[in-house]
Amino acid sequence: MLLYQRALHPELFKILATERVSRRAYDADIWLVEGGHAVTFTAGKTALTEVIATNHDPILERNLLQSIPCRGEKYHETMIGTNIKYMISTQEEQLTQTLYDATHHEISTYAAKRELMTAESQPGCESGGFLSVLDIERRSHELLVQSFHLFDDNQMVIKTQAIIEVIKNP
Repeated sequence: MLLYQRALHPELFKILATERVSRRAYDADIWLVEGGHAVTFTAGKTALTEVIATNHDPILERNLLQSIPCRGEKYHETMIGTNIKYMISTQEEQLTQTLYDATHHEISTYAAKRELMTAESQPGCESGGFLSVLDIERRSHELLVQSFHLFDDNQMVIKTQAIIEVIKNP
């Protein structure tokens, strides 16, 4: 997981799906990208970008605020500027093929029923087979992003839950 205190250029990613959220307190650009996702959250003059990616270009190291491996289970909380509170919980699991297939089916079905932002690639493609799903909850002063990233080549599942909140009257 990479965290920046600025927006990133879309040219840095292979973007597969996008959504823009505008509220009185904040704006957010949400991208499903090959190998993960990126969320840019802006409140006033303060910006935060969360990137979850399995492989990233070294150019993304510039102006990096924090880099936190998703290995195992992690929880991280920080303030960006005086008005954005960021909290994330990550979990990475490597599953057996049977459990991975069942998880893939369950998440794919869940995403279809709820009409969630989804990107999928079949095995054999340049990036390998993967399924990425974002479940986004848009509130007046906060954005909740739950992600599921499944990678066929190593039966890896990365789950994240992030809350990005605008602090009123900092």
